[in-house]
Amino acid sequence: MGPYRLGVVPYLNVAPLIYDLEQNPRPDVIMSVAVPAVLIERLRAGELDAALVSSFACLGDDRLVILPGSGIAARGAVDSVRLFCATAPEALRRVALDRSSRSGATLTRILLAECYGVQPEYHQMRPDLAAMLAEADAGLLIGDPALRAHHCRPWPRADLRSLDLGELWLQLTGLPFVYGVWAARREVDSDRLVAILAEAREAGRPYLEAIADAAAARLGLPAAACRRYLCELLTLDLGEEEWEGLRRFRALAIQHGLVPRDAPPLTIRGIA
Repeated sequence: MGPYRLGVVPYLNVAPLIYDLEQNPRPDVIMSVAVPAVLIERLRAGELDAALVSSFACLGDDRLVILPGSGIAARGAVDSVRLFCATAPEALRRVALDRSSRSGATLTRILLAECYGVQPEYHQMRPDLAAMLAEADAGLLIGDPALRAHHCRPWPRADLRSLDLGELWLQLTGLPFVYGVWAARREVDSDRLVAILAEAREAGRPYLEAIADAAAARLGLPAAACRRYLCELLTLDLGEEEWEGLRRFRALAIQHGLVPRDAPPLTIRGIA
């Protein structure tokens, strides 16, 4: 077969997973960049063989399989998936969702219902916190926009409360949350790709601090915040506890009507 066509997201959290592939290009891998919502559509259309996508995209799609080993997860605080509230969470009536990712949006719906007993109106918007809060009581940001909003104050409103959804998920379930996974179309022969991705993850690990420092300068973020994010908060190699967290996410998404009850089971290649 020809080279693998990989889709990756333009966020700091994926940088360690693809650092080696960028620094040492391989003839058997071609990468393209887009936000998760775009990548999943390109993957389903057959324009990509595999992509780093929001975990939600794989919860009810039997055309896709999750590749084991590498991904993006956190046990507790994650910093880059945040709900900025202009009122108490229990009083939210209208929430603006970052349209770039469906995992964060689904997680928001579940946590507000489970932790605060509210089911506000939801509207998708571009990730601009000031614009979001002009139209809603709260705004969800993910990825680099969330990091910038959290660490680079002043905020659009002085009375904002910032909720780290990773912390809330851990309080609710006691499990890590899986934000992004490598997913492939079911017909793709992915055994070699799994090995390539694992090698790239391990090759990038020694450069975490350098990646963080470069991103801090590029994004205008404190270097210490970027280092903490990559070196302390994120889990890039996924094991059984992370898969159990993903299964719980699927169960709660079904319970809240966000995934059909007759959706096909979660498929993680090589894992029951």
